[in-house]
Amino acid sequence: MKTVYFLLQGQFGNNLFQYFAAEVLKKIYHYDAVQPTFYINLEFNTVIDDDKFRIITTDYMKGQPPHIDTSKDILLMGFFQRSDILKFEREYLRSLFHTNNHNHISNRIKISSIINHQSTHEHRPTERDVTLHLRCGDFWDHAQCKSQIFHPDNIKAMLATIPYDKLYIVIHTPEQQWERDYYAMYNDMNPIWIQGTLADDFDFLLRSTTLITSASTMCYMAAFLGQATTVHIPYNYFYEGDHNGQRLAEFDDTICTVHYHLKSWLPPM
Repeated sequence: MKTVYFLLQGQFGNNLFQYFAAEVLKKIYHYDAVQPTFYINLEFNTVIDDDKFRIITTDYMKGQPPHIDTSKDILLMGFFQRSDILKFEREYLRSLFHTNNHNHISNRIKISSIINHQSTHEHRPTERDVTLHLRCGDFWDHAQCKSQIFHPDNIKAMLATIPYDKLYIVIHTPEQQWERDYYAMYNDMNPIWIQGTLADDFDFLLRSTTLITSASTMCYMAAFLGQATTVHIPYNYFYEGDHNGQRLAEFDDTICTVHYHLKSWLPPM
């Protein structure tokens, strides 16, 4: 029995990307199972990083996946955030997101437990509503003065083009005053604020049919796996080109609109 292992790095959204990357390689090279791991074993595994994954999937989409050493288990070490392979294998990957899939995406979370989660949120989005995800926190790099937080003026201009009944804004719990200040810039939109556990918020995003993503991998995965029929993706500098082998843009031409020229917002220095 041959296994594709993925080294656990990052948070929930990162783990979903790593899991689906493992499923892609399992399919390409006819392995038997996928499994998360905390251990690095370079001697007994064929190691695939972000750059090798990009090469493998690019060639695979052309019908010519490269040869690798398949006599060993595969160990994935990276983040594998590429919309091109997600787009190419969307039907297959979404077919894995079901209640009978008991594979782990981390040491304690299974695909089935994500789907079976019973949310405690009072509100439920309808097809006439729009959901905006905002994330602050570590998306501002104070040392380098770089931001992955989108300017409110750009987001509001985007919202002005979307007809909706209710605006839901899903946020992480603010810890700093500048985060509270940023969220307060949306109060004039009269939103319904959604703020709960990770599981509850992910469930809400999965149920949203019109979704504006943040730079969060969790939100992107919710758009990819959920009920969204319209997805607006503000493009983030972090994913431009092949930075670290990563690129996240549209995953479905029929439902995704990518907004390339949004400004970033920085907290007052």
